[in-house]
Amino acid sequence: MKVTSAFRKIAKLNDRIRIVQGAGGSSKTYSILQYIIILCTKAKRPLTISIVSESFPHLRRGAAKDLIDILQIENLYDEKFHNKTNSSYTLNGCTIEWFGVEDGAKLRGARRDILFVNEANNINREAFTQLQIRTKEFIFLDYNPSHLSWIKEYIKEDKSNFVKLSYLDNEFLSDAVIEDYKQAIEKAEKGSTYWKNFVDVYVYGEEGQIDGCIYEYSLIDEIPIDSKYLGAGLDFGFNDPNAIPKVYLRGEKDLIVDESLYKSGLVNNQIVSHIKGDIELFQGLIICDSVRPEIIAELRNNRISAKGAKKGPGSILDGIGILQGYNLFITRRSENLINELNNYTWEKDNNNEKLNTPIDKHNHLLDALRYLALDRLSSTSTRGNTLKWLN
Repeated sequence: MKVTSAFRKIAKLNDRIRIVQGAGGSSKTYSILQYIIILCTKAKRPLTISIVSESFPHLRRGAAKDLIDILQIENLYDEKFHNKTNSSYTLNGCTIEWFGVEDGAKLRGARRDILFVNEANNINREAFTQLQIRTKEFIFLDYNPSHLSWIKEYIKEDKSNFVKLSYLDNEFLSDAVIEDYKQAIEKAEKGSTYWKNFVDVYVYGEEGQIDGCIYEYSLIDEIPIDSKYLGAGLDFGFNDPNAIPKVYLRGEKDLIVDESLYKSGLVNNQIVSHIKGDIELFQGLIICDSVRPEIIAELRNNRISAKGAKKGPGSILDGIGILQGYNLFITRRSENLINELNNYTWEKDNNNEKLNTPIDKHNHLLDALRYLALDRLSSTSTRGNTLKWLN
């Protein structure tokens, strides 16, 4: 099997949690899959290996496709061992399965020997914890460092369980791609902020932030004592998380947001219990997703001041515009909210130009925040309703 320098670096990791931070073209995912295949061919007992990512379609286009490609290249593929119904492949008695975190039954299902979380910074800490506690041996986490993530907390101080890769670790990268990277580096050296961020993240594998995020924000340690509690938003879910951000106003322009709830699989009485356990939530106003009037009614029956959010044509952009009129401060403990903010961007056309439609993901807490903004902040901001993507 032909392997890269990236593979050799990955193969040296031996901790329970093995973290691989890499740029585009570094072969991080491909190399981990090669490692898994080799492990299966040498296994002396049956192993169960799970490859997991943010969604099944994402896996089907990426890691799962690469897995099958490698098996075919190495003459290890036999269609009779490929269970397309269950999305798994059996190799030397070992089962390699793949599924997205949106599959709650598998997320909280059977145990496995080895776990590979592909592009791990696109899943939340809760999902990872559910996977981690059901993994017997070791775990690979790979990610493109386009934004800050909970993953950092798992990196040892001496970096013994961590490796950072770039395109220079992939000896088989095409000359055309290498030339593209060199041109990007030249543009970055001329002072372009966009190309500097691009090169840091996608060429050298350094930590950065996705270009074009909808909201700008700053982190804050605690809720300031001079801030006023405004209320909360509530986005309902089940397979998706139920999400509640609490919102505070300081002065006229500072909006402080604190994540209160981000959890899937909750039934109505569990949501009620969470709200009643927080005096501000229980006594304050909660603006809820109006598509679930039966849950709103149950909240009201439990003496919770809940009402449906304003919806209609243009309400998404209106809510975004209102929030962009404030200085957003996010508490550091709001990990899932920070993850959403770092991934919530505008849709783009075939020419990579931004459209006036936000992507419909990474937005559970942000949708809830927007519900609150439309109800409580529409006349508060002095700068609102100016969408920054137009600037």
